[in-house]
Amino acid sequence: MPTPTPFRRPQVQRLGLVGIGAAVLLVGIASSAGAATGVSIPLEPTAVVLSAVPVDSLGSMDPMADPTSTVYEPTPVQYGGTITVDIPAELDDSAVGAELVFDDNGDGIPEATYSSSFTPANPNFLVVAGQGTGSITVTLPADDPIAGDAATLTLEPLPSTLSPAFTSYDQVVYELGFDASAPAAQTVQPQLVALSQVPCDVYSGTRCPFPTPVTAGSTVTLDLTDGSVLRELGITDLTDVQVGLQQLDADGLPTGAAPVELAVQVDGETASFVLPAGTAAGSYGLVVVQQTPSGGISVFSVELTVVAEESPAVVPPAVPPTAAPPAATTTQPVVVNAGLRSNTGVEVVETGSTGTVTVATGAGLLLLAGLGGAAVVRTRRRPATEGGTCAD
Repeated sequence: MPTPTPFRRPQVQRLGLVGIGAAVLLVGIASSAGAATGVSIPLEPTAVVLSAVPVDSLGSMDPMADPTSTVYEPTPVQYGGTITVDIPAELDDSAVGAELVFDDNGDGIPEATYSSSFTPANPNFLVVAGQGTGSITVTLPADDPIAGDAATLTLEPLPSTLSPAFTSYDQVVYELGFDASAPAAQTVQPQLVALSQVPCDVYSGTRCPFPTPVTAGSTVTLDLTDGSVLRELGITDLTDVQVGLQQLDADGLPTGAAPVELAVQVDGETASFVLPAGTAAGSYGLVVVQQTPSGGISVFSVELTVVAEESPAVVPPAVPPTAAPPAATTTQPVVVNAGLRSNTGVEVVETGSTGTVTVATGAGLLLLAGLGGAAVVRTRRRPATEGGTCAD
């Protein structure tokens, strides 16, 4: 058996703002003309992607964390030992198989491959048990001096057990590090992640900002609608929901800092938060995270265009009209009507009264300004394509 060495292939697991297997794309510019306050976002995606994430190798999974800060650690196992993978209930493991590929030097050319698809007579046949029980046990091969000490274990297929709105990545993958000091019987528990977005579905391949730009300082409401497919995950209200906001750079990618978690007020099936008044105009990704009763997490994303509200325009006060000088033969004082309002919006009041000179401030004198964009979440299965519109 090779001498145990530090695991050679630590990987960065990019969870960050939008979870697993997603990317963020800049979606264009919107003017402030359609900006609104009191925006309501329905948590009603048309498609949800399921993924079993090897959270054991991450220590923890925090979708609000810096997406570049998490190091993926291989799972320690022994040659000749076993590894048991507890499959999330939302995935069907009745026909699952396994493949174990050794590529110790990471050159893409396997030193050895073991598979349950081989015939039992094949010396590289991989024994898999527990199909249909939710716990899949793989018997690992004996020490192979050629193989090395690093391998990738893949279990598939793992289709969704939920409605057709849900699709699955269809596999769970663990990086293994073979070490004589590791447990002879290892057990791991991948966590289910359910990815979704609105207004377009997660597979749309179109640029898809939320149609209404949001004004900084305004309240946004999230609504778990009666018909939301997220309810199939066991989510019945928005208790303990988390909301994060992250600005995007000129390329439509997160700026690097962790999303800012916003304070949320939950009222049953709705939750509201205030977009901070100091939020700069621009493109933002909003993520809504909630744990499911089975222990998974729902990661719901929506692209927002944030518009900064300017202070009302300042109009200098008008100068009250000057009374004409009296005729030489007239000594009557000029009487000013205290209730008079001219069509210029200027109210004239008596000298010495407690009133003021007021200028009308109608809608035409209130200006909203700023440029915005939006961020869209999509999986890696399809490349981004041009197209798609969203009307205000």
